[in-house]
Amino acid sequence: MDLISTYANGVSELTRFSHAEEQPPLVVDVIVNPHAGFFKSQGVVSRQIRELEKKLADLRERAPRRKVEINRVHYTEHPGHARLITEDLVDSEGTSDSGMDHLLIGCGGDGTSNEICTALVHADAAILERLKLLRLPLGTGNDVADAHTFSEAYDLILGGQHAEKTGALRVSAAGSPPRYSFNIASIGLDAYIAALTNRFKRIIPGDAYKSLVDLGSLFYEQKVKPLPMDIIIHGDAGETRLDALVPSMVVMGISGGRTYGGHLPVLPRDDNVCVVARMGLLAKVRNKKLFYLGRHGELPEVKFYRAGRVDVDYTGGIPMQLDGEVVWLTARDFPVRIELLSPRIKVLRH
Repeated sequence: MDLISTYANGVSELTRFSHAEEQPPLVVDVIVNPHAGFFKSQGVVSRQIRELEKKLADLRERAPRRKVEINRVHYTEHPGHARLITEDLVDSEGTSDSGMDHLLIGCGGDGTSNEICTALVHADAAILERLKLLRLPLGTGNDVADAHTFSEAYDLILGGQHAEKTGALRVSAAGSPPRYSFNIASIGLDAYIAALTNRFKRIIPGDAYKSLVDLGSLFYEQKVKPLPMDIIIHGDAGETRLDALVPSMVVMGISGGRTYGGHLPVLPRDDNVCVVARMGLLAKVRNKKLFYLGRHGELPEVKFYRAGRVDVDYTGGIPMQLDGEVVWLTARDFPVRIELLSPRIKVLRH
């Protein structure tokens, strides 16, 4: 059995051990993206497998207290496959009515997590009440992972499996089906940086691609040629209009305190919207560190808001990213509406 199979089956095996005594039976499905950033390094995989085997050896000394049925380990074969797998699982759950709880473990990056959650956000409420999700940190960014380390993930699986409902952003563009984000949706410079990152990390080993991304981001103005943008922010206190603003970026999260791009604190406070006005090249270079530290609120070009909806109108082309996946918008896609949905998907929490 290859290392990926060993890892996925081992993670499934962990769920056979629970401290809970009087709980309904649990069925487990694991969705693995074998092309996630974690799996690209065989050395990292080998070390993690050894750690997993050690934990399993310790756990086998305990008697299982809950009936657990490992349904399947599913491997994705192409972009969008994780969503299709999840939709099939939801359909099966809807027809079975087995009385079991269902734990879905996502083994991939933010893109894989987005696909799984996009399928779940359309599911019937009764099914979502029986289903819990755990997103393991196996990608490059891992900003939507429910655990930042494998130790945290094991604790979540083996504990009482407390779950909290997480929110979502629905992004509606003119003439297109809605898209969803489960962390952050943004338009502008940061989406362009995400596009460069996705492109370079496929062809450059290790972290060397980051230097090229930093260099490439300096040419954002020449590539995108940003134009004035009309923004309406629908907050608790009413509307805030930003007319004819030439932005560096417009960011909205499912809450405040969100990170992206590998845990960069883009929304470091309770506010869930950040608008950054156009900055010159020297200003970008000079202030880049403030964005890395979550101190960009000190800059006059940066404003934070708390809102349930943001409307954007624009007359040109510009990139948008949803949980790290990039879409290039054209003038025909506008206006774009980004709105916060009520929490529906249950994810494991400490």
